[in-house]
Amino acid sequence: MPSVRRVPDSDIERYRRLVQYAFHPEDGPQSELTVPERIADRYGLYEGDRLIATGALYELDARLRGSWTTIGGIAAVSSPPEHRRSGNVERLLDGLLAEARDRELGLAALWPFEHAFYRQFGWAVANRYTTYELPPKQLAAAATTERGTYERVGPDDWERLEAVQRAHGEGTTLSIRRSEQWWRDRTFGDESPWAYAWLDGGEPRGYVTYTFETAGEDDVLRTEDFSAADRDARDHLLGLLGTHDSQVDRVELTLAEEAALLDRVVDPDAVSCSIHAGPMIRVTDPALALKSLPYPDGVDARVSFEVTDPVGDDHRLELGVEDTTGTCEPTQTQPDAIVDVGTLAQLLVGYRDVSDVCGRGLDCDQATGGTLSKLFPSEKVQLREFF
Repeated sequence: MPSVRRVPDSDIERYRRLVQYAFHPEDGPQSELTVPERIADRYGLYEGDRLIATGALYELDARLRGSWTTIGGIAAVSSPPEHRRSGNVERLLDGLLAEARDRELGLAALWPFEHAFYRQFGWAVANRYTTYELPPKQLAAAATTERGTYERVGPDDWERLEAVQRAHGEGTTLSIRRSEQWWRDRTFGDESPWAYAWLDGGEPRGYVTYTFETAGEDDVLRTEDFSAADRDARDHLLGLLGTHDSQVDRVELTLAEEAALLDRVVDPDAVSCSIHAGPMIRVTDPALALKSLPYPDGVDARVSFEVTDPVGDDHRLELGVEDTTGTCEPTQTQPDAIVDVGTLAQLLVGYRDVSDVCGRGLDCDQATGGTLSKLFPSEKVQLREFF
């Protein structure tokens, strides 16, 4: 029976080749592959001594309802064509979730290649994001460059930039606290993007990283990371992007879910604004996730759940909440609410509220629904970091 375990140094080259085939097949077979250091721990599905699927597990410091916690981040999930359609990815995901449970990580996130593929395994959308495509002159007209200064920044400025991105994520759930290694290896990496900060009073208040490329007949500036401590900083960053009208035909700007820019530009018809499903979230263990969650002040409650899982065991649990702290134990009582693991994860992080999921992932009576609404109020969820 295949099993999931850490990838030893002797298998790193095999691991890298499987990941390269899965995510960069257009590069063709590589005679030599460099193996950079990873922030995540590498795991593989093994059949005997043969590596047949790959994965990686991050530990991510994330905001969760106003408190800092640690969640799992699953990445680099791949299997070569000769081992596909055999349930190997499901086995790999089960193993990575088990490892996350062992580390007492109640929630895990991933960026899917296809949302429907992961939904069958109990994963659910965590948040959405907006992509704008527009001529730079529309940004120039909607924003400003009138005050402060702009400064080219890079990996050595990571501490100053981290302060900005934390301010950007204030008041949101699943915004990440990035380490120096994350900034150097993930935000900038080997192919460092262009990066500028806007400074007010000598201190950065916003920054943007971006790349240039040709798409069809257009030259495009595509943003990768956009963080602003306040609206003033946002407007000045948009103004900076608007100065590129002599270099590119359009700007592709990715932000948290919104449509506000449509009301700022001179010609909304010149702007394409699309909203997309973003990363996905899953509970690793319902009891662990429920008892680890920070609960609102002034809400004491007791609710029994039946949590259903399309690929794992169902659970009957009783949640007790007192003084913002939860306890969760197995129970044999009839459930007050029946909820699937994906919907439960969405409720825990606040992406969807109880009224939205009743009858669509959650079944309960009106009184229980009222209690759950108090326990799980909606949040602005913003997991931006790709991994």
